[in-house]
Amino acid sequence: MKLNTAFYYIREGFTNVKRNRAMTVASITSVTAALLILGLFLIIILNVDSMANQVESQLELKAFINDSYDMSKVTKVGDEIKAIDGVKSITFESKKDALNNFKKQLGDKSYLVNGLENDNPMPQSFIVKVTDANMMKQVAEEIKKIDGVTQVSYGQDVVDKLLGIIKIIRIVGLCVILILFIISVVIISNTIKLGVFARRREINIMKYIGATDWFIRWPFLVEGIVLGLVGSILAIVILGLIYGYAADLVNNKLVIFTLLPVRNVLRQTLMYFLAIGSLIGALGSGISIKRFLNV
Repeated sequence: MKLNTAFYYIREGFTNVKRNRAMTVASITSVTAALLILGLFLIIILNVDSMANQVESQLELKAFINDSYDMSKVTKVGDEIKAIDGVKSITFESKKDALNNFKKQLGDKSYLVNGLENDNPMPQSFIVKVTDANMMKQVAEEIKKIDGVTQVSYGQDVVDKLLGIIKIIRIVGLCVILILFIISVVIISNTIKLGVFARRREINIMKYIGATDWFIRWPFLVEGIVLGLVGSILAIVILGLIYGYAADLVNNKLVIFTLLPVRNVLRQTLMYFLAIGSLIGALGSGISIKRFLNV
């Protein structure tokens, strides 16, 4: 494509935007509304994924060590656990530490275990964190094979159910975004089609004098991309204001989980929105004008 021709397409695209102000406003409004809905689901999915990562990072398993093992043998067991593929870190919890932690869990009723210091029934153990929560079961099975490990505990049923729920949420979220994207393209296509229909005589004249389909199509594609970009920028601004207010409100009430900071969300969604807005505009224009080019 020659540079002069490219400038012509861009100039004509912007001219079309200015010339058809009513259709321009309608198209931008449609893009903004579609991306607002899409953006809300995207933000929800980003936060759910963040919460899932927080939960996964807190998952850990406990490997209980034989009470008769002295520190040299315990250290050897620890080295063997570290060597297992998927183990991120291990922390040794002595019998004394285990009793103190149990007292903290009891809170005001910690007096119930007073006097157990001399005959401590709590086992010594290693607290193991894994690189991937999906490897919990695999790592646990490998640890069980080590001599000196009496039991491995990680709440298998709870972990399996939790990971299953997280996986379903992520898959459903991606499917919802895909469906909303398709709906957005259809909405934009129908809106832009009205503008193309109003210029059908102009298109027919250009075809009559020998203009190629792509020569006619490019200005409309540029117009669609411009409308998509403007709509996406408006959507980002509105979403930023809404999410900023919602994040402050929720984070002040939630203790366990916190929503992603507004700056992080906008940084993650900005390029997506600009790309999706441009793509929706281009696809909408391309689909709209195809019918008239085939006549």
